[in-house]
Amino acid sequence: MNRRNFIENSGKNLALMGLAGLSAVGISGKTADSKVENAEQEVKNNRMLYRRLGKTGIELPIVSMGVMNANVPGLVKAAWEQGIRHFDTAWVYQNGNNEKMVGSVLHEIGAKREEVIIGTKALVSPRKGKDAKAELLRQLNESLSRLKMDYVDILYYHDTQSLEQINDPYIVEAFTELKEKKKIRFSGFSTHVDWPDMVNDAAERKFYDVILISYNYSMHNDQRVFDAIKKAYDSGIGLIAMKTQCQQGWYKRELSAEMQSYYSEKNMNTALLKWVLRNQYITTAVPGFTTFDQLKEDILVALNLDYTKEEENFLRSRNVKLAMQSVCRQCGTCMNSCPYNVDIPSLMRTHMYLLSYGNPLMARITLDRIDSGNGLDKCAACSNCTGRCRYNVPVSERINELKEILV
Repeated sequence: MNRRNFIENSGKNLALMGLAGLSAVGISGKTADSKVENAEQEVKNNRMLYRRLGKTGIELPIVSMGVMNANVPGLVKAAWEQGIRHFDTAWVYQNGNNEKMVGSVLHEIGAKREEVIIGTKALVSPRKGKDAKAELLRQLNESLSRLKMDYVDILYYHDTQSLEQINDPYIVEAFTELKEKKKIRFSGFSTHVDWPDMVNDAAERKFYDVILISYNYSMHNDQRVFDAIKKAYDSGIGLIAMKTQCQQGWYKRELSAEMQSYYSEKNMNTALLKWVLRNQYITTAVPGFTTFDQLKEDILVALNLDYTKEEENFLRSRNVKLAMQSVCRQCGTCMNSCPYNVDIPSLMRTHMYLLSYGNPLMARITLDRIDSGNGLDKCAACSNCTGRCRYNVPVSERINELKEILV
């Protein structure tokens, strides 16, 4: 399934982030078609926009490749040929086959190790302390073997959800040892939950080099997000954005048929990606393109962040802004609406992976990480879901869909 099918199926810093800052970059008079015609030559002329990844000193094109959902080696090769130099994978993706694919393709095309930036992730929670450290080290060694590499550039503590996790002294110790042994160059963590507190804390402690954050247009009016991003940037942390195109079913469910028809083409995907990257404090994004057409779209964004008229109209639309309120931000406030303390945010992520991303493996992994009695097992015995979201995410509807498919 491609990205469009996924969607069909299922003040101070504000000036720099989004529509309040449209004038910060300007509106291009070029049409999307003229950009497409010139895309290949633009890439050959090395006109992709680059930014520095915090204190690491790494310079990256503003568009990278999130490889999680990709299973076509030719797409990785094409991304390299189009100028993408950063590939984001994880130990857990596709039971390890994702890392194997990335490593094999880069080896086969003869990419020089110093020319490619590899980020991978260790999924160690709910382990803590010594057990978490041991698992992180084990997974990293396995990742290196799959990737056919002696080191990775960035290792993330994956899917962190608390200050306790990112500041676990054993995790800090593990990252320090791996740097000393030159198995990693930089340490980082990734997070999908409401992350401003974690990012602010990391900016103050100055241990982590890179943070991979879920960041998209559903956050367009959240000043806490913008302030945390700038604080991290000012502290020297490199920031990479994921979940940029909001593949959570909001589009078809919330917009009228007329609007769906008008925005069903690439205006939506490119507008959302541009909005993220027009934040000057984000170094690069890792959109999960799965087709060659999507790769071309994302490469065009890397060449020019000016909005087309259609993209500008899309982002300014009141209906779009209202519709995007149904994109789950993983803030966790919905937990208070359930008398059984069900882990609603994790169920919303399960729904996203299963019905928006078409990735049943990640859906199962996410579901299995929920504590017994706090997941879909509890929901199965409940016929009157009281789950509510302050942002209009259809909690009970999504839980019922999961029950129909998985229970």
